Amino acid sequence: MNRASLLIGLAVLSAACSKSNRPWVDRLEVDAFEGGEVASLSKDQLHALLAAKLEASKFVVPPEGSKPPSEARPWRFRLAAGLTEPDLERQTSSVALVLEVRHTGEAEPFSLESRQLVKAPPGNDVELMQIAIREALEEAVGRAVRESAALISLEPSADGVLIDKLKDADVAVRDAAVRLLVRRHHKAALPALLERLKADDLDTLRNVVGLLVELRAPEAVNPLIEAAHQRGPVFQREVVFAIGAIGGDDAEAYLDLVASGHEDPLVRASAEQALSELRAARKKPSPSGEPR
Repeated sequence: MNRASLLIGLAVLSAACSKSNRPWVDRLEVDAFEGGEVASLSKDQLHALLAAKLEASKFVVPPEGSKPPSEARPWRFRLAAGLTEPDLERQTSSVALVLEVRHTGEAEPFSLESRQLVKAPPGNDVELMQIAIREALEEAVGRAVRESAALISLEPSADGVLIDKLKDADVAVRDAAVRLLVRRHHKAALPALLERLKADDLDTLRNVVGLLVELRAPEAVNPLIEAAHQRGPVFQREVVFAIGAIGGDDAEAYLDLVASGHEDPLVRASAEQALSELRAARKKPSPSGEPR
């Protein structure tokens, strides 16, 4: 074999090995796309955008019906997105999406949420507004895909590696490390989540609350109480149920206090319900046979 043939053979082998090591997308679907007409985008175009972002992040997106290689552990992606009509008074629109990522055959997905407010360009030009919304949607999809890539790359890592990644310069890597630690119920994720409770955006706060409920760390109860006091009654009701789900002595004491004396009747009713559910859960035996 001459030198040229050898180099070509090595290049082909290298490309094949590189592709086999890339995450394989077994299924890719856009489950829902509301408000696409706001940006003149169809469901098929959103599907193509998601596929392009995955390929740019080194995923293998094969033709439909292709079989993954035997060594691959395939992944499935399901996207739901929504765009709102521009608010003429505030001159804003919004982009929201949820990207579910899971291994083929596994029931529990990672759910990556992204919301963004889009400001109208000067002059309230409809075409320019459409361009701004499309750019915001593309950015949101790209951000979710980058976090997906980080999740998949870090998933096999030991806890210590994930803890180190909490300080990574890439926000997608930091977010992925937090999610994986939460999934493992590791309290190293708690400081990063509590820091996010200082955010002003309610959608960001709701995402943090969901992760804290999944983590089930009683140390999160008092910071959640403080965050709820700084918001309106709607968010307070959501936090009440989150605190009940987390449980613990502080949670029970707080729910008892709110149920007996909060000025908002809906918040009181929510606290009563959450307290009842918490006490009922405590009476259920644990897997060891003892009360919780």
